Amino acid sequence: MRRFAAPTLIALWIVGSAPFLGRLTRWIQEDVDRSLLVIVPTILFWGAVAAVVVWVVRSARRLRRKNWIAMALGLLWAAVQATALARGRPEESALERMHLVLYGVVALLLYRALLRGGRSAVAAAFSAAVLTSLVGLADEFVQWLVWVRAGDFYDCLLNASAAGCGVVFGAGLFGFDTQAPSLQERRAIAVLWVVLAVASVGLVGLTNLGHRISDPELGSFRSYYSAGQLERLNQNRTARWPAKQPPTPPFQPWHIEDHFLSEAAWHVQARNEAFDAEDWPTAAAEQAILSRYYPAVLEEVRNPDGNLRHAFPPDRVQRLQREGVVPVPTYESAAGGNRIWIWPGFVAPAFFLLSLLVAVPLFIVRPSRGTSANTL
Repeated sequence: MRRFAAPTLIALWIVGSAPFLGRLTRWIQEDVDRSLLVIVPTILFWGAVAAVVVWVVRSARRLRRKNWIAMALGLLWAAVQATALARGRPEESALERMHLVLYGVVALLLYRALLRGGRSAVAAAFSAAVLTSLVGLADEFVQWLVWVRAGDFYDCLLNASAAGCGVVFGAGLFGFDTQAPSLQERRAIAVLWVVLAVASVGLVGLTNLGHRISDPELGSFRSYYSAGQLERLNQNRTARWPAKQPPTPPFQPWHIEDHFLSEAAWHVQARNEAFDAEDWPTAAAEQAILSRYYPAVLEEVRNPDGNLRHAFPPDRVQRLQREGVVPVPTYESAAGGNRIWIWPGFVAPAFFLLSLLVAVPLFIVRPSRGTSANTL
């Protein structure tokens, strides 16, 4: 099992460090030098690239043309992801490249370990990609759980893509054959596939899926919760917060996020920014949404000095009254951006059932005995 030590340690570091990286990133931004968020990941990225180059050079004598083609495809895949799929800001792009390296290396090392453990190349490749993708899901779940990070299923897709890069590159570096997996391997593949599907559906339900709340007087907005759930959450927080206030910024890595409060904070930010920009209709609409659907946040959340943290100051309320603006039914709030997805209710169950349909044949169909084993 020693062959699994390196990928396991890297995976544990990825997941375990997730809450602390958010705090570290903020500290660098505010107290050190923001440019380090670009410089350090870039150095680590090219350091990892150099290590892979050395590894390839040491293995060059045994590599054939097909091996080089596979490695080139893996590198091309990685280059496309690093350039086309990265986020907009330089520091975000640098961190995405670092994620690309980490998940790619985990997948590559898992493929190597499984291959050396006697798995067929097909089973090793699929297992390595799925296991690495599950690490990515765990990473995003931890980020969703804590205040200092934000989990997003989009990042899971990037992590899975990085795993694919690592597996394809590993197939070139360590070899690959077309021998069909055994029935036992097929069943293991099916189980991994179902686990990945369940975990993916569960995570996207936590991090991204939500509801469109349509109010005939105030307009509409997106929420992780239904209108009934928002009402119950308000009642719960109204009873709880006077005795125990939620954490105040700066948040610590161990602070569990209250997504109801975070969601309300999006509307607070939208309200304040609109008021500062003298966009009175938007400011009035966001304040009305907060008053009706998040009253506990306005009335109970306090700063350490005892003042209400999110309540609209009286002078601002009076200014809106002087402007004579009122919410309109056609208003659609942009608070939170595209973090919340609105899907038809049948999509997630349909995806899960489809994954089961894909997995069932792997349990019952035996591989052909005549399958060749052409080795790269």
